[in-house]
Amino acid sequence: MSRILALTLMLLVVGCARQPLQPVEDWERHQAAAQRLNSWQLSGKLGARLPDNSGSARLRWHQDQSDYRIDLSGPFGQGRVIIETTDSGVRLRQGGEPPLEAASAEALMWQTTGWRVPVAELTYWVRGIPAPDSRHRVLERTPQGLLKTLRQSGWTLHYSDYEAVGLLPLPGRIVAERKDTRLTLIVYDWSLPES
Repeated sequence: MSRILALTLMLLVVGCARQPLQPVEDWERHQAAAQRLNSWQLSGKLGARLPDNSGSARLRWHQDQSDYRIDLSGPFGQGRVIIETTDSGVRLRQGGEPPLEAASAEALMWQTTGWRVPVAELTYWVRGIPAPDSRHRVLERTPQGLLKTLRQSGWTLHYSDYEAVGLLPLPGRIVAERKDTRLTLIVYDWSLPES
């Protein structure tokens, strides 16, 4: 009986081990594949360090083509905020408050926080690629040829902990810095639609 248990545990450990990343031989092809990935779910933790405020929240992000729902919640579900697309733009819902709407997520963030956050570019950055409609500079790549440091729209992004998700290597940790603002996204789980 103990042999069967030991064998089962060994198989579970081997099955849960991360698969080694294959080197990206053709960056253009990799970038095109990551751009085509326009539906996903991820869960993780988002931390923010600002001059007058710091904190963290659990994050669940569901992206389906150009529609998304980002669910942020503090410890034990307190301070829950939901940002989602609507037919006319973007809505922010927060417990006990009337919903706020704006034409874009960027406008909504400016309206509610006074921060200029490039939300449209985040949908690319989270996949480990630069946004296509904005100038950028790749400062450093990993040994596998993936982004390690990227500068775009005044932000410097540091990527690490890539994981093979389906056929794509996707980042597990992203640190975005701009002046005295630092955002850290740690991805616990990526989920892609069945092909």
